[in-house]
Amino acid sequence: MKILDRYIIRNILVTFIFITILLQIISVIIDLSQRMHRLENNQGSIKDALIYYYPFWSIWLAYTFSPISVFLSIIFFTSRLNKHSEINAILASGISFKRITIPYLISASLIGMGALIINYSFLPLANKMKNKFHYQYLLSSRYKNKYENNQTISTQISNNEYLFIRNFSRKKNIGQDCIYQKFNGNKLIYLLKAKNIFWYKKHRIYILSNYSETYLNKNKDIFFKGVHKIQNFSMTPEELLPEEYIAETMTISELRKFIDREKKRGNSNINTHLNEYYQRTSYPFSNFILTLLGLSISSKKGEPAHNFIMGIILAFIYIFCTEISKVYSTKDYIPSYLSVWLPNGIFGMITFFLYWNRNRN
Repeated sequence: MKILDRYIIRNILVTFIFITILLQIISVIIDLSQRMHRLENNQGSIKDALIYYYPFWSIWLAYTFSPISVFLSIIFFTSRLNKHSEINAILASGISFKRITIPYLISASLIGMGALIINYSFLPLANKMKNKFHYQYLLSSRYKNKYENNQTISTQISNNEYLFIRNFSRKKNIGQDCIYQKFNGNKLIYLLKAKNIFWYKKHRIYILSNYSETYLNKNKDIFFKGVHKIQNFSMTPEELLPEEYIAETMTISELRKFIDREKKRGNSNINTHLNEYYQRTSYPFSNFILTLLGLSISSKKGEPAHNFIMGIILAFIYIFCTEISKVYSTKDYIPSYLSVWLPNGIFGMITFFLYWNRNRN
């Protein structure tokens, strides 16, 4: 590795770390100022938030916006080189633009590998800690009441079993009007109803009160009634009512199993989890696209400020395209894998054109 390569790689990495830390500090200050009243309303403190929430939130934020941080780092560093005509001097010395690209790609690889390591090891654990604090202290009173109480469970728990519960409380593990159905093909063969249902967490069982059960036979139905019944539905309340962002708290193997199970249950929100699954690979890959895009833009002749502004605009367009494609996927308009990779595809074509044009000139 030549001196020039080490110089470029070192400066890109230092710039990336600086921008990432700067964004963290600004984001924490803004976010904390907006959430202080919720902390106070939920008996939380700023000290607790700074210890138990924001360190983990910062890991999530750094990973989520790492492609943008890479892009801005490339724009900032290369514009600085271009301002002092260092790019032109390097090219005039006989080094090709393709050769200059190599240390940039090495930098993107190092950052991408770091993102993958964080993604597959630290990030799920950080998200668990972040979400635990968020649900306890940072929810609005209206949403917290909705999250903890009066939840409706309507789900398929196996290929031939269905469960319905009204007004289930996560906090008390109590629900009302429980209905359990079991089918043989399209024919209902067993029906269980209960006025109330209680999840006994210690023994991992459900206790039904004021229940009735019906066995629907070919010749004659058999009917029973009782006061209490112990029942095992093979799924915990956490599995029946998964948190909105539960996918981000799982490792890749756990997420794969979770998605398979939710598909069998017929979960209508499956695309949200699929988006999380596919973007764990697409995010690190986007570092390469945005690195080449940033290099192509910021190495052009012209005012560095103009190049930097163009970079900022493209960064926001990338974020916008990413979020819009996720929304379309969640609404079932496009497949999840396409929604996650579509922004990379669009910006990949833009990057190819700009890089080819810059290399030719």
